[in-house]
Amino acid sequence: MLANNQSVHGRFLIITADDFGMSSSMNKAIINLFQASAINSAMIMMPCPWAKHAANYAKLHPEANVGIHLTLTSGSPSHRWGPVTKNPSIKSLTTTDGYLLESASDVEEQATEEAVKTEIRNQIEMAIQLEINPTHLDSHDGSLLGLARGRDFLEVAFDLCEEFQLPFKLPKNIVNQPFIHSDMKKLFQNRIESAHKRGISLIDDLICLPYQMENGENYRVIQDKMFKAIRSVHEGITEVVIHPSENTPELRAMTPHWEKREIEYQIFRDGEIKKLLNEENIQLISWKDLRDSQRCANGKNTLM
Repeated sequence: MLANNQSVHGRFLIITADDFGMSSSMNKAIINLFQASAINSAMIMMPCPWAKHAANYAKLHPEANVGIHLTLTSGSPSHRWGPVTKNPSIKSLTTTDGYLLESASDVEEQATEEAVKTEIRNQIEMAIQLEINPTHLDSHDGSLLGLARGRDFLEVAFDLCEEFQLPFKLPKNIVNQPFIHSDMKKLFQNRIESAHKRGISLIDDLICLPYQMENGENYRVIQDKMFKAIRSVHEGITEVVIHPSENTPELRAMTPHWEKREIEYQIFRDGEIKKLLNEENIQLISWKDLRDSQRCANGKNTLM
């Protein structure tokens, strides 16, 4: 059992598939990876059109650890979605035509804390009503983190982490990233300390390759980048986040970076990752492990 917010000895890895529920193509890939034991976590987007399909899989397969990818921004112009909250109280989170705001920057500029808390609470409660037993909370598009304009909503999210007894995906190593300026570094240091005081478990580090295809990238190049990142995992708990999808007309209509989603899917299907983890003596761990340890350390029952 992991002690809450205590130093972990050894190299541990969570392998998470992002955007569960966004589309049929992504759901199929994520379910295939779960069934192949190639991932041990996924993050569901409750406002998205395929969320109920994803939730049904999670209900029927409780061994599939599913966290909630708290979603405050919408997709591309051709694939957009609205909030799960169906009343005017969250008007500051929506466009004039009723969709969620386009970007994290828009959320930071326009949203009220009350609207954010209402919507993300409703996303959590919707997941639970669909019989998901959530493992953790996370922020889609970084819209809770304050990276765009310096206005974060992490304390709002932490309130719900305490209420629902869930960890939050905020890597402690974010304060050492070169793109973080001094004011943001101080903000994250304060938020990490706040999570510690509240008894909310965090991970140590995060691996996530750039979402877009970069110049010269192909399957082998991307695989090499992923392997290099995993080999560099330090002691503690690291999460690797991938964006897998089957290659379909649906996917190609949704994003110009469809090829990278398919490649990440294939890289984690081919079995080489498992060999690498064995070679590097990296142990797999799950968000469920962190959640249950957090609840145990805080004197809470591990059952919802």
